[in-house]
Amino acid sequence: MFRKYKSLPDLLEGCRLGQNRAQRQLYETWYSFGLSICLRYASGRQEAEEMLDDGFLKVLDKISYYDESKPFEAWFRTIVTHAAIDYYRKNQAAWRQVDLDEAHDIGTSDPMLEKMTAEEILALVQRLPAMYRTVFSLYVVDGYSHAEIAELLQIQESTSRSNLVKARLKLQQLLVSHPEKQPALCQKTDTTAS
Repeated sequence: MFRKYKSLPDLLEGCRLGQNRAQRQLYETWYSFGLSICLRYASGRQEAEEMLDDGFLKVLDKISYYDESKPFEAWFRTIVTHAAIDYYRKNQAAWRQVDLDEAHDIGTSDPMLEKMTAEEILALVQRLPAMYRTVFSLYVVDGYSHAEIAELLQIQESTSRSNLVKARLKLQQLLVSHPEKQPALCQKTDTTAS
């Protein structure tokens, strides 16, 4: 008989005991949330699913370390985010690291990006080079500082800053170079008569 775990603590206890059904239910319950995290770091869905699989293995491996007095969602997000970072450490031969001297500030706000849906922004972010995408996601979405990003990615803090600027620049270039992919709200309209 298939046992349905009624509460998160009960489900987590089943996972700690190595119960396959509990592990499967945890995976099914948290899959969508985990995938949404990994999609920010991946170039596409297949890569995100690979990251998520690695993340779930780490979650199950470290489940005994989870402190139930703290929110599970935050703990889970941290583990999955670190799994995405580890994925790149293992699978990227070399990230192009850009000196801060090469970058120039383009500002922190882009009116075109502000009008886009989350899905449209995600599609653009997924087109960024791996390092730019990772730094952008860690800084802008997950709220890490440049010092924390530098430590996580084993890069210089100035490299993190530079890659963020370059990511923003590249996002703007993607918007400008592919106007047909821009949402209707973001497209410029010509109101002058010819």
